[in-house]
Amino acid sequence: MKNKMYRTASAVVLALLYPVAGYSQARTVPKTWEFGLGGAAMNVTRTTVSDFHQTAGGDYIFNLDERLIYGGIELYSARELSRWLYADLQGTIGLAKYNDAEKTRQGYSLMISPGIQLRPFPRSEWIQPYIRLGVSLYHKNFPTSYFGQFKGDVTKEALWKAEDAWNKGYTFDSDTFFPVSAGVGVIGWMSDRVGVHIQGQYNRSLGTDGVNFAQVSAGIVLRLGGADKHKASADRYVPGHLDDYAALYPQKVVEKEVVREVPVEVVREVIKEIPSEKTLAEMMDNVNFDFDKATITEDSRPILDKIANILAQSPDARFLVAGYTDAKGSEEYNETLSKARAKAVYEALLQRGIQPSRLCYRGFGKRVALVPESATDEQRRGDRKVVIERVTSLSLWNYLNQL
Repeated sequence: MKNKMYRTASAVVLALLYPVAGYSQARTVPKTWEFGLGGAAMNVTRTTVSDFHQTAGGDYIFNLDERLIYGGIELYSARELSRWLYADLQGTIGLAKYNDAEKTRQGYSLMISPGIQLRPFPRSEWIQPYIRLGVSLYHKNFPTSYFGQFKGDVTKEALWKAEDAWNKGYTFDSDTFFPVSAGVGVIGWMSDRVGVHIQGQYNRSLGTDGVNFAQVSAGIVLRLGGADKHKASADRYVPGHLDDYAALYPQKVVEKEVVREVPVEVVREVIKEIPSEKTLAEMMDNVNFDFDKATITEDSRPILDKIANILAQSPDARFLVAGYTDAKGSEEYNETLSKARAKAVYEALLQRGIQPSRLCYRGFGKRVALVPESATDEQRRGDRKVVIERVTSLSLWNYLNQL
């Protein structure tokens, strides 16, 4: 019977893990793996009755030992199926003390629980609550008696019965059974890769062979793969590296919050040192236009040749050509000029062999200008630019191409 139950449990685990292991590898961003280790507490009641005897006065007395909570080690793993759905596999090794023949003994329990997590707030950065449903295999080697006969009763008629809040009316004590689980949990990410995991769930035995119990666990979670955790409303653009390395190393990270009317509302630059001589951003500083026009100067065209060669080294990367102006002038004029200059660079790169599916262009005018209009022309010069920014967010790329 037990072998059949173990085989059934193994089949359930494999069936749930199969779609996880075979999940598509065609996505640019790998799916997230989560691994955790922590502690657990379970409220499985262990009741023993001993030393039943009759006193000289004719009264019957006995010793009652009832243990409610025991702890253990919790092992946790989860695999991202989609942004809001995860498959997990959890295991608990419990250590429970109980009385046997008036001696305290050490017992153990093992529980394997595959399940599904629904994460209703996939855009949440650092706090991820979820709802969990699962099915488990639970095995123990200690008694959880709720019914018995007093040892030492010569009449053989004196019986005892115990109940708890989770198991009213139960009189069985099976060592191996299959509970279904329902619970809630939350992961609080302390960094991009390390978080704290807390979960509570109720386990109800299928049929009438096992006990029902609650379980609480907490531990540390390590996150592997997946996209970096940034604000859901912000997307990252990374200018590329200019030397002959195949990869594009980030130097500037520009986060832009996207709204319906205006694609960019907030620009925040974070400077990060890299081991390079020049960058795409530095090269684009040397791409010039005729005064107050969108015509690229002749001395800028060799620079665009080099930029196209660098972009060609990363055939899977997507880039936004973004035009900006300073704060001087009307919004309408600056919007038109920045878009025209971005389009000029975009068309120049297409002429140099860059596929149109990898490029798009937008003009942002003076909406993100950092220097006020009252500043000198030299001070405002840094706001007048066309930059090439790598788009790593597929959702943002699709949004930009719908505008």
